[in-house]
Formats: sequence, C-alpha cells, structure tokens
Amino acid sequence: MNILYISSKKRWGGVFSWMEKTAIALQERGHKVWILSHPASRYNQSASKKVNIISKKLGIEYSPLSILFLVYLIKKKKIDLVVTNIEKEIGIGGVAAKICGIPNIRRVGSEVDFIKRFKTRWNHEHLVTKSIVPCDDIKNKALQRAPWLKENSFITIYNGRDPKKFTEKEIAGQREEWGVTAKDLVIGITSQLTKVKRIDILIRAFKKLLSTFPSVYLVISGEGQELENLESLANSLNIKNSVIFSGFTANPLLAAAAYDVASLVSRREGFPNSIVEYFAVGRPVIATNVGGVPELIEHNYNGLLIPEGDEAALINALKRLLSDKDLREELSRNSLTTLKKEFTEKQMIDKLEAFYKDVSGIN
Repeated sequence: MNILYISSKKRWGGVFSWMEKTAIALQERGHKVWILSHPASRYNQSASKKVNIISKKLGIEYSPLSILFLVYLIKKKKIDLVVTNIEKEIGIGGVAAKICGIPNIRRVGSEVDFIKRFKTRWNHEHLVTKSIVPCDDIKNKALQRAPWLKENSFITIYNGRDPKKFTEKEIAGQREEWGVTAKDLVIGITSQLTKVKRIDILIRAFKKLLSTFPSVYLVISGEGQELENLESLANSLNIKNSVIFSGFTANPLLAAAAYDVASLVSRREGFPNSIVEYFAVGRPVIATNVGGVPELIEHNYNGLLIPEGDEAALINALKRLLSDKDLREELSRNSLTTLKKEFTEKQMIDKLEAFYKDVSGIN
C-alpha cells in the first residue's frame, strides 16, 4: 500500500507520535508511507530519519491550491488512502481523496473534535470514509456528542509500544542530565504543558511531600504554553531546586525509564501515549481516572487511579509509592505484563494494516 498521512499542526502531540510510529512500522512491512507536515512544526525538527516527510503548509480551509497539490501528489505517488486528523486536514485532504476516488481515514484524538456545527457534520458525512479511535471511551463520547455519527464508522485500535529495556548506564546518564543521582527518587511526567494536563496540581502536591521525602525530585518532560506559569508556581512555592523542567524529549521511553514513579494528572484525556510509554519500560503509574485511562490501568494492579482534580488523593497515592518499594516493583511488573498482553506495537500494526487493506480494497 501507498499511504499519505496529513498533518497541519505545528505542535507535537499524540497524533503526531502515532503517525510516526505507525509510518515506520508499516514501512518495515513493505508499505510506502509519507507524512505531509507543516514546515515550521516541531515534528519536522525532530522526526525520525526513517520517515518520508513532505514539508507543506496547507493554508486556509478548503484551499484550492492545497487541494490541487494533494491531487497531484496522490496521483504521482499512487496513494491508496490518506489519513487526516483535524478539520482543516479533513477538508483539504478529504476533497483531494474524493477527487481521486480513494478513502480518507480520520484519526480521532478526542471526542471534542466533534464540534456541534454544520461544517463538522458535513465534513464527516461527505469526506470521511472511516474513523480510527484509540479507545472505546472516545468513540462512545463522540456518539453522544454527535448523534448523527454511525457506530459502525469507527474502529478502535489501541496505541501500542513494544517493551524496551535500558541499561543502568543509560538510565544513570539520563538522570545525570537532570542533576539527580541513583539514590534520589524521581516523580516524572511526560506531557504537553497545557492547562488541561493540570501539572499545577502535581507541583502543589509535590511541595507537600518534600518535608517527608527530602530526596525526591519532580521531573517535567515536555513543552507548551503553560511553561512560564508552572515555573512561576514552583518559584512561588520555593521548590524550584527540586522541580526540573527538562523540556521536549525526543526519547520519551528513556525519560520514563528514569522515573521511579510516573504520573499523568490530566483533567481530560483520550488514550494517553505517555501511559503506554510508561508501561513499555515497566514504570509504576499514578493517573487520573479520565477518558480511556481505565482501559489501560486497573487500580492497585498495574497502577493507581485517582479522581481528577483531587490533590489529597494524589498526595496519598504518591506517598504510598514513594514509601513502598515492593509496591512500586509489583506495579512495575504488572504494567509490563499488561502491555505485552494487550498493547504491543505488533498488535496495533496488525490491526491497522488489516483495516487499511480492507477500506482500500487491497488484498
């Protein structure tokens, strides 16, 4: 198959990670995959050399020039299907796909993508062939938000990662970059720095742990518009020396492997890649019970679930794990077992490849 992924975003997020991961895996199986990406995107700056990138700014919605460019590209590369995400991509990529008589698959990142307006419905009914969702929760909420959607137009394909083992030297090197030692404990989070991720609650909870656990550090891996506010919060709480803003990481698995306790405290989530990454390196996880998170985490088995926005519950969960090494190791083993059983990359790619072949009519 020849596949074209289209992304107009500048910010690196879960859909970008999914595109890159699946593009590389599908190419290893003999397919040809291209990712059309905004020239100024974070992805273009950090993408794997294994990915075929087409740098292109799509411009305005339904841009005639961009549609013509895509029609030319589809014909030149003999593309069998396109994959889009946000509405601009659906409009431009979907029209081009329609002209060329090939499927347009929408990769849905969140149910909030379905805004209650005429254009969203028109795009979906006329320009989208099928939609991929990374968890059942997103599908169910999308159907509630937009009753005109049809359940059989969705397929759930969980994000997958293969287990990854890092050496003690590699982990020590990562921790050294952060300025922490092997004897220190690290609470870590890999996340975009946006309000919905509620990292402010994590910082406040961390402040209240320091009197009991003085050798604990909080490492925040990621970038985003909330960085200055979060740094100011850490300064105002007089914990700036214990909170490490490590910035964007091109190797999130190594960062996760260097955490002693991994966390995700969002107000809202779809199916978070970060938790799959935590599981891939066998980390114990604390996460809010939102979105598709319960489809990954079974409370007290492979992680700890807490109510969204409950700072006291977060503090208690952190105390449990920081003070109980045996519990950390038990959750770590079980998180890796869960990944191997249900959320490997091979399982994801097997299902995705079969789906692509089916919708494009390729045997």
